Amino acid sequence: MTSETTKTHSFNLILAYCIIFCAIPVNAENPDHLARLNKFKNCPGCDLSGVNLSKRNLRGAVLKGANLRNADLREADLLQADLEGAILTNANLEYANLVSANLKNAKLTSAELKYAKFMDANLTGANLINANYGSTNFTGADISGANFRNPSYCHDAIGPDGNKDFCRY
Repeated sequence: MTSETTKTHSFNLILAYCIIFCAIPVNAENPDHLARLNKFKNCPGCDLSGVNLSKRNLRGAVLKGANLRNADLREADLLQADLEGAILTNANLEYANLVSANLKNAKLTSAELKYAKFMDANLTGANLINANYGSTNFTGADISGANFRNPSYCHDAIGPDGNKDFCRY
């Protein structure tokens, strides 16, 4: 084989590898955990990373300590959900309803929270570093010990006291 043929052959192998392995979408969630959530809305400690739960009714769901990293929760109804200690790193919660939800010690690092409703939610000790909470409503929320440092975006967010000056927090 010539060196040119060897290069072409190597390129074709790499291309075939990428077509087979790179183009397949990967979901990390545990299918049994997702089935349990769907059936009972009770899945503490479950692995739901990367799962699509957008526009889902998860009112009162128990997701204590659940792994929801990279989950799509856009427009999800999580009214009074228990997400204490949940991992929501890089999760998308745009327009989600988290009114009266328990997010004590939750990890919302780099989460997309634009237009989410956290009214009367418990965010004590929550980590929201690098999160986008533009136009997010935290009216009445308990944010004691929560970390809001370095927001990726924070315009028109409403603080726990109803003040739109929250971004200066």
